Amino acid sequence: MKTTLLRFTTRCLAVSGLVLVMGQQAAWAGGDHRPFKRITGVWNARVNITNCLPGNVPGPVVFASFDAINVYAADGTFLDTNTGNPTMQSAHFGYWQHMRGNKYQFAQKFFLFDGSGVATGYRIVRHDVLLDRTGLSFTSAGYAETFNLDGVLLTTGCSTSSAVRFD
Repeated sequence: MKTTLLRFTTRCLAVSGLVLVMGQQAAWAGGDHRPFKRITGVWNARVNITNCLPGNVPGPVVFASFDAINVYAADGTFLDTNTGNPTMQSAHFGYWQHMRGNKYQFAQKFFLFDGSGVATGYRIVRHDVLLDRTGLSFTSAGYAETFNLDGVLLTTGCSTSSAVRFD
């Protein structure tokens, strides 16, 4: 009796684990279209550095653009890498959250370095994201705050982005 119960329990746990893994893979592939998971996955993004109007609202003038890859993990982790200036910044780590409907937010932090590789400070970027109805593209807008290593705010800038799912 104990052996049969142990086998049954082991099989149930194995099947439960398989279901969880398959569900995670579906969420990452965009297969899970519940609103809070629709943004999960890997995205090709185009970032535009813009002027800031009062209140840190991104403006229409684009000063610079670069490509990025964003990863929105199902657990709320946000990762980013980009072509902005890879030798003078660290990897970007952060989080994302679902606000309501097709609206999301993310925040990321990364370290900054001078030309000789010495750390000079860090930057925190925060964006509001609007996912399109299909779940295949989004636009975002927000601001970045640059701090020295002591945490003193040095500058604030704005940016926008547009992205499509990486297939």
